Amino acid sequence: MRNAGRVQLDAVIFDLGGVVLGWEPERAFEQVMPAEEVAEFLRRIDFADWNRRNDGGRTFDEAEAELIARFPEAEGVIHGYREHFAHTLSGMVPGTAAVIAELGQAGIALSALTNWSGETFPIARERFGILRRFSTILVSGDERLLKPDPAIFALACAREGLDPVRTVFVDDSPRNAAAATEYGLTGLEFTDAERLRSDLVALGVLGPRVPVERPVFHWSVRDAWQEAEEAGVYPWSARGVGYDAEGFVHFSFAEQLDGTRAAHYADLADDELVLLELDAAALELPVIVEPGRGELFPHLFAPLPVADVVVHPADWRP
Repeated sequence: MRNAGRVQLDAVIFDLGGVVLGWEPERAFEQVMPAEEVAEFLRRIDFADWNRRNDGGRTFDEAEAELIARFPEAEGVIHGYREHFAHTLSGMVPGTAAVIAELGQAGIALSALTNWSGETFPIARERFGILRRFSTILVSGDERLLKPDPAIFALACAREGLDPVRTVFVDDSPRNAAAATEYGLTGLEFTDAERLRSDLVALGVLGPRVPVERPVFHWSVRDAWQEAEEAGVYPWSARGVGYDAEGFVHFSFAEQLDGTRAAHYADLADDELVLLELDAAALELPVIVEPGRGELFPHLFAPLPVADVVVHPADWRP
């Protein structure tokens, strides 16, 4: 945090894998081989080096051909990584989306810089709505540059017109964070969202989080809620919109309930709906109040905690 207290920081560039999105390459290989054999296979093929060269712009056709020439008996397994890449994306890293939302509200310019294959990144872009909050995303495989090369930091700043001295770079790789600092950015090593937020407060980029100290409410189709109770997981953000696709769970304050129902659930009878109540302050959940439909709504930047929800009939009002 070299620039702490010296200049006004007004932009943050995020790494993606391990900071915003979870990435577990083992999950793809588990689709085509016994799980207990995956770790040894990745060691044998030197997956880290193989994957890094893909992130640098090598095509998967080239990459797979090179490995198959060395390990012809594993051809099916080698193809499995690309074929099952979606399984490697384990969801959003807890807490980071809330920090991104707060930075946006504070007027901080947001962009991303990731070491990622240009061929597989579209899978993440389509699935995760949190990525829409970045004005640009620079993908190493498309640019044929890799962190920690200073040229990729220069390109990221130039593309957004950012002054490196006024810009924070966040990465879970200590090497990349250090290289960003050497280039002239304020490099932060990411370990978890709580520490990231504390670092940003120390830098003067964010202030203390404003807690939402009253209950918030979420309309749910009854059948969807019953499925969630059985599974222990609620995968929705709003009616027909998944949590990953939006990046948060839509909520309302008490005075907004009738308007929200009229806007999105007017075609459903009371017995087809339930009203979920959540005490965000008591549970210390990351609820951020953001604009929507001309007013401010509470958004939960975490999966809905099924066990902590109070369920009301649709005609109940606080």
